[in-house]
Amino acid sequence: MNKSLTCLLLCAALTACESDYLGTAESQLVVEGWIENEGYPVVILSRSAPISEDYTPMDELDQYLLRWAKVTVSDGQNSVVLTGKYDSGYFPPYIYTTGRLKGRAGKSYTLTVEYRDYYATATTTIPPTTVRPDFFVEKCADSDTLYQVKVSFSDPPGEKNYYLLFARTGADSKQYLASYLGSIDDTVLADHTEYTVYRGRKLGAGTDYTPYFAEQDTVAVKLAQVDKASYQFWDGFTKNLSLEGNLFLAPYTNVRTNVTGGTGYWCGMNSSTAYFIIPHPIPDRLPPEEP
Repeated sequence: MNKSLTCLLLCAALTACESDYLGTAESQLVVEGWIENEGYPVVILSRSAPISEDYTPMDELDQYLLRWAKVTVSDGQNSVVLTGKYDSGYFPPYIYTTGRLKGRAGKSYTLTVEYRDYYATATTTIPPTTVRPDFFVEKCADSDTLYQVKVSFSDPPGEKNYYLLFARTGADSKQYLASYLGSIDDTVLADHTEYTVYRGRKLGAGTDYTPYFAEQDTVAVKLAQVDKASYQFWDGFTKNLSLEGNLFLAPYTNVRTNVTGGTGYWCGMNSSTAYFIIPHPIPDRLPPEEP
């Protein structure tokens, strides 16, 4: 759902070096995968590329994308092998998916990845509770050209809940980026709360990053309920990403993974999504994207 975790590892390495020297040390399997309520599983696989003294040109990083893995998702009753395919809506533009298995609220899903010497597993649960949020757009107070998207919702009482905010921009993109400051533990929430869904921060954005949206941007925003393990991954990931490029600050926290035999995430989401051509909503919400 986000930019490749391989890229995050590369950027972390490059902040300590003035050239594009990349690693030959043993690589880890990097898993990026998610399954939404009423949606299909999507998995992106790559290998990490730690820094070393050996030279690897940046245009050869395609070698770290894994195209021929066996990827299986099971709901405890049915087990489906995912199909790999090129998809320009994602980065990297190669995903594993299937139209034979839909996510269901309250169910757990186990992911298995087999590729040469790599073997990784992860289990996630799609939370059973459905929150019904309201999304709306406001003009930024200090700008005549920028807008912000907000979401308001009520946290169900008597339950422990974790929330993530995501956003994507562009009519052709399927890639959601984690919203800046978009990891929410319900211990900080009132009964009814309102949050700003900031634009996701891309790796290497530097000073060009703005958390807001421009008029006529095609935008999709998502509020996702997730389990604790998924929340811990995304909370650590976004905190580290916010410090990207700052040479005076060490990483804020280790990024926890729920993947055994690799790193990354396998995330079940009970989510609600809204679509806008800023500042106007698109009235008919789109169905789950076909794989």
